[in-house]
Amino acid sequence: MNKEKNYLYRILRGICWLLLKILYRPIVIGKENIPKEGPVIFAGNHINAMDPTIVMISTNRIVHYMAKDELFKGIHGLVFNQIGLIPVYRNKKNPAAVLKAERILENGGTVGIFPEGTRNRTQADLLPFKKGTIRIAQKTNTPIVPFALKGEYKLFRRGITLEFGKAINVNNIEKNEANEELREEVLELIRK
Repeated sequence: MNKEKNYLYRILRGICWLLLKILYRPIVIGKENIPKEGPVIFAGNHINAMDPTIVMISTNRIVHYMAKDELFKGIHGLVFNQIGLIPVYRNKKNPAAVLKAERILENGGTVGIFPEGTRNRTQADLLPFKKGTIRIAQKTNTPIVPFALKGEYKLFRRGITLEFGKAINVNNIEKNEANEELREEVLELIRK
């Protein structure tokens, strides 16, 4: 079992949990689908900058989110590094980020990934999924817990719902097929 002790992460998660419960009142469904131990990749859609925080406060596990490198500047960068977020360069290869994610998973930790690669600002339910999530899952023999964020972030009203699906194993599936299966799982959760 992974016994990570990131006290700053746990303190900030508690503060964020309280703030988000007051400000956005998110509804979380399917927490029982999150394995209590062992490696896990959380993969789902991305509609708002608050999305990683909603996922992170919805589990007692420490989630190491892969986040765009622009967020790692100034005081934010110091905090994000301390709580274990993984900087990712957009539109170029990220061998260091992938290696860091793989090490976390090999040690029984969890990693959060948005397979769309960016926030979806279109009318489509989902953007095409990049294959990095599948590559990492297959290399580390890690199950993926798909999730969907639905609704809108409305101040002081219920508007956003996070739903976790059942974990899927993509080890014995060809990459393109596995990527499509993951995308279909997320789409199904969005359209529920």
